[in-house]
Amino acid sequence: MIPSSDALLLDTCAIINLSYCSPIATMFRDRYKGRGGWAEAVRIELTRQRTRKPPHPQSGRACNWATSWLGEPFRVIDRQGQAAVVEIQESIAMGSDDDSLDHLGEAVSIYLLSLAGGGRLISDDHGARDVARSRSVRAASTVGVLAELLSRGMVSRDDAGTYLDVLRAQNRMRVPLTTVDLLGRSLASWA
Repeated sequence: MIPSSDALLLDTCAIINLSYCSPIATMFRDRYKGRGGWAEAVRIELTRQRTRKPPHPQSGRACNWATSWLGEPFRVIDRQGQAAVVEIQESIAMGSDDDSLDHLGEAVSIYLLSLAGGGRLISDDHGARDVARSRSVRAASTVGVLAELLSRGMVSRDDAGTYLDVLRAQNRMRVPLTTVDLLGRSLASWA
């Protein structure tokens, strides 16, 4: 199955980051329900993170949040598609020693969105966004989407600021962005 051309496919990092901040997670779910989706590899990675030693402290909540609104995950089951996904995954990893599942969710999402001819990857992985864009797939970080919504008045400065603070407090963001940066679209590596 291929996502619709207006779908937003979220990766593992985006799901975890959003799940840390209830007001923003709720806003994403309410705004994008029916358009949001995820890859089976993302669901598997979230589940795997819950069972590793030590478990990721947010993976259970993140997986439950995603399951509550993203629907059935997308899969790539044909050999040609799987080969394309592996090539995309290797491009994202760029020869690193990452685990075999690392970047698989992003790679599946990029592949499916390229088939759909539209939609957008929502990823807080800079490398994945770069690879998506190099393949003519629109991509944004959660912070990028938030900046877009903030500039349209669809999210409050307080909620946007809270999200940035939460990401920093959870060591998920090292860049000192503010809501002023978001309004000015000065997103540094989060563009």
